[in-house]
Amino acid sequence: MQFRLFSFALIVLNCMEYSNCQAPSQRWRRNKRASYGAYPICKGCSVCSRDNGCVNCQPKLFLFLRRERMRQYGECLHDCPAGYYGMRSPELNMCSRCRIENCESCFSKDFCTKCKLGFYLHKGRCFDKCPEGFAPLEETMECG
Repeated sequence: MQFRLFSFALIVLNCMEYSNCQAPSQRWRRNKRASYGAYPICKGCSVCSRDNGCVNCQPKLFLFLRRERMRQYGECLHDCPAGYYGMRSPELNMCSRCRIENCESCFSKDFCTKCKLGFYLHKGRCFDKCPEGFAPLEETMECG
């Protein structure tokens, strides 16, 4: 009888530790991601880690490193989120942060496609006032 009880306890503990039989943590509940692997965060991953999420993505997907406090977790996405642009290379497709001041979305590290509220777009940059010789177009928030 004790052997059966001990075996049952081992099976339950094993299930909870390795196959996520336990209730998902608060972090995963917030993301509402579908699970396509051993862990809930492995959707679209070709290589996944329980602690760090996606390490490498399937072809055509971008690796996005999401930061939560002192940790970062990899996610594989079809499109990069606002404030990031997709960089493709033979080894890894990755989301990189726009480095242009006051830019909301960009095409590359040095070309903005949409500025933050209150700024005008001109030649891939964001300005609070249009450069001399250009008039602000309020409906598109561009300098013409």
